[in-house]
Amino acid sequence: MGRKNLLADLIEDSGAEPDVRVTVATEKEPTPTLGTRGAVGAMSRSLEHLSAERDAAKALSEQLASGEAVLEIDSGLIDDSIVPDRMTGTDAGFAALTESIKASGQLVPALLRPHPSQSGRYQIAYGHRRVRALRELGRSVRAVVRSLSDDELVIAQGKENGEREDLSFIERARYATLLEDRNFKRDTIMAALSVDKTELSRLISVFRAIPAEVSDAIGAAPKVGRRRWTELVDRLGSGKRSKVLETVLSSPRFLAAPSDERFAMVLSAVTVRDTKPSKSTTWTASDGKKVAKIERNADRFVLALDERAAPLFGDFVLDKLPELYDAFRQSKG
Repeated sequence: MGRKNLLADLIEDSGAEPDVRVTVATEKEPTPTLGTRGAVGAMSRSLEHLSAERDAAKALSEQLASGEAVLEIDSGLIDDSIVPDRMTGTDAGFAALTESIKASGQLVPALLRPHPSQSGRYQIAYGHRRVRALRELGRSVRAVVRSLSDDELVIAQGKENGEREDLSFIERARYATLLEDRNFKRDTIMAALSVDKTELSRLISVFRAIPAEVSDAIGAAPKVGRRRWTELVDRLGSGKRSKVLETVLSSPRFLAAPSDERFAMVLSAVTVRDTKPSKSTTWTASDGKKVAKIERNADRFVLALDERAAPLFGDFVLDKLPELYDAFRQSKG
């Protein structure tokens, strides 16, 4: 491969961010492949040099022809997106990304748009973590600047994270809800998150069912999927557990725990309240047979029939259920 001026098509961290525009960088000289001495080595190095220069020139020509050159922009002139897609304080990989940029520089440009109302300023379409890291390091931001409508901005922002599968379930649900609250059309939100109508409805309904103070306190919970968040919604019920939640959310152990553990602590707290000890009794028929076992708690009544003690009695009860239910409703007026 080329000796220098290789294309910077590298990834900055484990959450592989998509390359926006090919740029020119410099890399250390690799070991030549056709020998290092004499005429053969000199010829090898010359060919490698020419090949690298040709590829870099081609990439640069394509970049300039598209009108999207990579610019150096003061990080102080860059504002966040109109709708944040990440939950703050829970990005475990941010420190590693910052160290990578500090050591190797910013290898993948961000995508910005000119600020719609403030001349000379910009808004982020994607690359929020990169911009944040460069702010902390006091460095300028390498970025492509493109004129984008609000719809185009949120679609570009959502596509980047969707393709990287970098946002957790609750972050996606929160992002979808924030977009809807800003009156973006559902077609735009579906395009931004690459989901259909059914999945979008699930995302929004789950996020709206969880008190904001709870989801904000838990954070991104990257290992927690839709099923467990839905379980939490069911466990939260009608909101009678506010005192329990208040105690959990303010405890030092909760505040010091990682996001996934915070979720587990909240779910455990509300589940304990739901699972009161059941009262179990046995019903004995007039002939002395122990036909049924009854278990009941605050929200459930379970009748278990012993098929060995009374064969086919279960089928008989099942046939009579409509009649029994109608009689029950009449008794209640």
